[in-house]
Amino acid sequence: MRLLVIDGNSIVNRAFYGIRPLTTKDGQFTNAIYGFLTMLTKLKNEENPDAVAIAFDLKAPTFRHEAYSGYKATRKGMPPELASQMAPLKELLKLLGYKIVTCEGYEADDILGTFAAACENSNDECVIATGDRDSLQLVSDKTSVHLCTNRDDILYTPEKIMEDYGVTPLELIEIKAIQGDSSDNIPGVAGIGPKGAGDLIKKYHTVEYIYEHIDELDIKDGVRNKLKNSKENAILSRMLGEICRTAPIDTEVQKYVVNMENPAECARYMAKLELFSLIEKFGLNETAVPQEKHTEVKTLEVVENEDDNILLKNIVECGKLYLNAEFSDKELKSFAFLYDGKVYLSESKELFEKLLCDVKIEKYTRNSKSIFAYADRKGFEIKSLVFDVELAAYLLEPSSKDYSDENLCKLNEIELPTTENEEYKPYRALAVYDLLCEKLNSEIKANEQEKLLVDIEIPLANVLAKMENIGFDVDRQGIEDYGKMLSQQIKSLEESIYESSGTQFNINSPKQLGKVLFEDLKLPCKKKTKSGYSTNAEVLESLRYEHPVVEMVLQYRTLAKLNSTYCEGLLKVIGDDGRIHSSFNQTETRTGRISSTEPNLQNIPVRTELGREMRRFFCAREGWVLVDADYSQIELRVLAHIAHDKNMIEAFKNNEDIHAITASQVFGMPLDMVTPIMRSRAKAVNFGIVYGIGAFSLAKDIGVSNKEASTYIKNYLAHYSGVDEYMKNVVEKAKQDGYVETMFGRRRYLPELTSGKHMLRAFGERVARNMPIQGTAADIIKIAMVKVNDRIKKEGLKARLILQVHDELIVEAPQEESEIVAKLLQEEMENAVSLDVPLTADAAIGKTWYDAKG
Repeated sequence: MRLLVIDGNSIVNRAFYGIRPLTTKDGQFTNAIYGFLTMLTKLKNEENPDAVAIAFDLKAPTFRHEAYSGYKATRKGMPPELASQMAPLKELLKLLGYKIVTCEGYEADDILGTFAAACENSNDECVIATGDRDSLQLVSDKTSVHLCTNRDDILYTPEKIMEDYGVTPLELIEIKAIQGDSSDNIPGVAGIGPKGAGDLIKKYHTVEYIYEHIDELDIKDGVRNKLKNSKENAILSRMLGEICRTAPIDTEVQKYVVNMENPAECARYMAKLELFSLIEKFGLNETAVPQEKHTEVKTLEVVENEDDNILLKNIVECGKLYLNAEFSDKELKSFAFLYDGKVYLSESKELFEKLLCDVKIEKYTRNSKSIFAYADRKGFEIKSLVFDVELAAYLLEPSSKDYSDENLCKLNEIELPTTENEEYKPYRALAVYDLLCEKLNSEIKANEQEKLLVDIEIPLANVLAKMENIGFDVDRQGIEDYGKMLSQQIKSLEESIYESSGTQFNINSPKQLGKVLFEDLKLPCKKKTKSGYSTNAEVLESLRYEHPVVEMVLQYRTLAKLNSTYCEGLLKVIGDDGRIHSSFNQTETRTGRISSTEPNLQNIPVRTELGREMRRFFCAREGWVLVDADYSQIELRVLAHIAHDKNMIEAFKNNEDIHAITASQVFGMPLDMVTPIMRSRAKAVNFGIVYGIGAFSLAKDIGVSNKEASTYIKNYLAHYSGVDEYMKNVVEKAKQDGYVETMFGRRRYLPELTSGKHMLRAFGERVARNMPIQGTAADIIKIAMVKVNDRIKKEGLKARLILQVHDELIVEAPQEESEIVAKLLQEEMENAVSLDVPLTADAAIGKTWYDAKG
């Protein structure tokens, strides 16, 4: 048989440190559990074992500790966020049918060694999976070591060890005895490192032989003296470094065959840990997830072809409608709803409209945007849509990647009904929508997020649906001509690059480009990757003045991307009506910002003149214009309000140039002596503070020394003391609460703040500082969008909101409505919310986006 033996402690450590912090809603860390099970699945697929044993250390001291009190004395304890995952991991492994092996007085390594010896004696195969090279001493004809590294896994056989180390597996013990091991606090021979130890063992093979013939060896006197002076340590180190192969454990391979006895309980436990992707990976999707108090699994009842009038009457009397709809080519294909514990199916568009238009019926659904879009296309208005499952789940857990009904039911331990009919399986979650909506709604209320859901997100879904339907008119011919012009420039640059470099090559190939720059042209190599020289933007920017070809390559890349992404890309998505209909997503970003896809209209380039030219091709229909308005410094205004900073509030109230004021304070200059470069640097500090910037990053951004950047930040925080206090307090509060939130109650959970890794903690602190600001700004623009849409409707205007780009709104309006709409847009944006500082928005009118943006 083939036995896979896993070094549990080694693999769980790699999982923990290799995956960003993941937590459940109640704060239980799960990244090590997720990573361990993912690696376990990969190992099983690659090694195809007949049985699996998983070895873990115990906290009790081992025979090595008794022999040497300093053994592993320098090791730090397990981080609490990892320690908290050990018990649930082991419980889950048991539920999955794996046997966990521990042995008092011995380490996990000794368990690995004992299994390896047993397999050799019984003529079985043994594969050891670990990230610790100490286990390489166990390699033999019957035992291989699957070494899990940060890059690629390596399978070690006796031949591979000889190739890499030049010794036999057992001789690795002898090397360790001489070189020692700082991680385990094994002393070794003072003054002899890995190379010296390796050379000695390649020549003399064992520590015992070396000391028996110490005066006869052909070695330098200095090495001889070091060996003599550390003889006791060398002998001790050899004992400490040798893995025991006789630990008192059960080594019968047959007993380690994996056998999952209770798949339902296993699925329930995974759901409790919110490891939904693992439920799928382990094939437990169809497994019922019982509630804590188990009740009999009910059978799904589906009703088709019921009389529409009866259905309408029953739902009106009930007053609540739980429904989902399916659309095809923008038309209603079918819809399903829950009534009296049964799921009813219908294709009646008339019934669908009557149900949605009845103001007395509260509607509960998911992806309300698609239903709003249908209603907008058909010219009717949905009344009393009070709950959206997906939007509610997003507000409760903005970091989740899966808001499907099935996963939400598992997460909330709601039992799905059973059905033998494959066609009815998609309706199982709808059958328990009343329970799911109740659970989600109670959490929303507990978090005080009802207004966020009902007054902002659901009305916004209606606005976005209308925006998607109307789209943005574009000049197809203009885009085509612009693409041709870019192609000519790209071709010309290609020829110039070949001429300047003296060779023809694939400019888009980093490998070929690297060879040309760093081997042929001998430019200084700044960075290397696994595959060769790095030619990323940062590297090329640093070489810009080293050779003319670098500048050409940078220009080539800019034009190539502009052409492929924004010319060729946009031409592919122009609809039959000549307009581009982007999709706006409400549940993708963690800050609450809206994102745009297919295509991403929020990412039309604006940093270069060539990029800005693209906006000329986004235009208004004939006889109409675009009205464009954007907030002025909204995030800084939000910061002033949230931080209650008197100086910043005063500057905004007096309509002063905030960047010039900041420059005056940071540089200690009278306001009238602030130079443009001072203002520019102060601007970088202002916006950098919002994003939690540090001195190193600021120095890099504005081209000054770290010391200068540090002084700028110090002076800034001294002047804006309210901001300084906010930056400190918000992090401390986030550590206590486990999350930060916006003015409107939008949350972001921050498990990173309790990480044992400095980089992740620092990231968590930056997010804690900037998310309330960015998120509040995102909420404000959403409120403004809803208000603009309502005002346009109220005043009976033909104008329609068609695009939102971060802090900017664009309305398409008939020429005769343009001035009214510009005033309306500015008023609603500036009065969206009340802050301690005024919100200002500047509106402009133009035939194209370029003209309106100015």
